[in-house]
Amino acid sequence: MKLIVRSLGWTATVLTVASVGLASAPFAAADDASPLVNDCTTGRSNVEPARILLACGDGNLTVRDINWSSWGPDTAEGDGTEYRVVCQPSCASGHEATASTHITLRNPRDGYFTEAVITDLNGQPETWPVGPLRH
Repeated sequence: MKLIVRSLGWTATVLTVASVGLASAPFAAADDASPLVNDCTTGRSNVEPARILLACGDGNLTVRDINWSSWGPDTAEGDGTEYRVVCQPSCASGHEATASTHITLRNPRDGYFTEAVITDLNGQPETWPVGPLRH
């Protein structure tokens, strides 16, 4: 059985082991590990990262300072600040805009969340792929 303790921005995982002969109930064989999310900035996959680069190709969209309110087997939710390059008149000569955003990670497959939904600068939902790292 795994117990995840969260406090002040850090997460500790405590594994508990039953003594042989003391447990009368059968153990569940299911893997209850929380899904990970891709971080193309560091090249690692994480649980509850403080920032996620969503536009991995050009780096034009990042959610930073994420405060996760939940992280479960099906979804993760948090609030942070969106940093987006507004490509007007072009991306090269555009400007960076920031706004508060809500982020939801969803659609877990093979231990990874595969989609991130955020609210864009106009308050509309926007979905981004965040699947596992491919090397």
